[in-house]
Amino acid sequence: MSDLITISAPLERTVVSPSMLKLRVMESKDRVAALAIWRDLEQRVASPPLAASEAWTRIWLDHYGETVRYWFLVAEDAGVVRGICLYTESTERKAPFLTLHTRHLGTAGDPVHESACVEYNSLLAEPAWQSAFLETVSHWLLTQAAGDVIQLDGFSAAEMSELTAHWPAVEVRERDSKYLDLEAVRNSGKDLIDHLGRSTRANLRRKLREYGAIETEWATSLTAAEGLFAELVELHQARWNAIGERGAFASLRFLKFQRALLTELFPQGRCVVFRALHQGDTIGVLLLLVDRNRLLDYLSGLAAFDHKPSPGLVTHYLCQCEAIQRGFTAYDFLVGDKRHKDNLSTHTQILTWTRLARPTLKSRIVAALTHLKRRVRPLPNNSGTLTSNAAATQTAEIEPT
Repeated sequence: MSDLITISAPLERTVVSPSMLKLRVMESKDRVAALAIWRDLEQRVASPPLAASEAWTRIWLDHYGETVRYWFLVAEDAGVVRGICLYTESTERKAPFLTLHTRHLGTAGDPVHESACVEYNSLLAEPAWQSAFLETVSHWLLTQAAGDVIQLDGFSAAEMSELTAHWPAVEVRERDSKYLDLEAVRNSGKDLIDHLGRSTRANLRRKLREYGAIETEWATSLTAAEGLFAELVELHQARWNAIGERGAFASLRFLKFQRALLTELFPQGRCVVFRALHQGDTIGVLLLLVDRNRLLDYLSGLAAFDHKPSPGLVTHYLCQCEAIQRGFTAYDFLVGDKRHKDNLSTHTQILTWTRLARPTLKSRIVAALTHLKRRVRPLPNNSGTLTSNAAATQTAEIEPT
């Protein structure tokens, strides 16, 4: 268990940005009141982003709140709350006597080896006040003296652009989040397989012939979902352990967080659990988050390749076929490079991880050391800047290649 992080300078309690929204900072000790404000605002937002929802934030704080120090930023207009977000601080050891203090927005800054890996990060605001809220938060971040780095993790390129429009030079890493446009497939009247690439179509047809009859299960009760999730965890760990890796669920904190998410989100229709079964043996189990009617491929447990051929390709394809029938608009694979993501996607959205180093002595030392390291061992042209938990772990659903 990590100690709570101390901050090097007091936070400014109130600031008025050019947008004229008033930003109020609520401490972690006021968490109950802040989350009540969050729930009230969410009820006024038609389609809140899942990562900016009160439920996701509360459950994340239940499990990761002790690993970071956090506050709530509340934006008001004439006493009416128009926007809210979480603000956290993490530490990053760069040398034996050099630790950077990094500030984040949203549920970020959790330990890399057990991170929830937030993607499609966002700030909650009434639609008419979204731009004003982003401007207010952006301005406020630049006025703060505390911290060595500001890091914005897993935001869409559009939202990141608004947040950093007036910032000085920043390091940005862009990553592709590949997805299948389910609505386009549904409206076309054609089968999903006809929308895929030529080699993928041939490979899928061959694999499906080899398998023969495959049973699929879309969990319809929490009890069923919990049973399938337990199998997902077992399969995930078995595949990682087989190649000498610990697997995501080796972290008890991560496992408890995922169980809590399932317990709360499943009854609300905000997550899905799916299984493909062949001759009594599981090919794969998937847990997908539901974010504004988009399915996000968050966790997976797949059979060994030598036991079931192409388990990822087959399981995701069958899940996509079911998702088309159930009216979802997109099937998003999130970031990370896997062949089945390329084969089963039709579009790409850019997610970004952005890092702004404050002009502190520690930041300057780290910058100098990084520059020296790059001169000695140049980075490849496409490496980008590794700035986020998600970038480091390539999402929680990763599987051995």
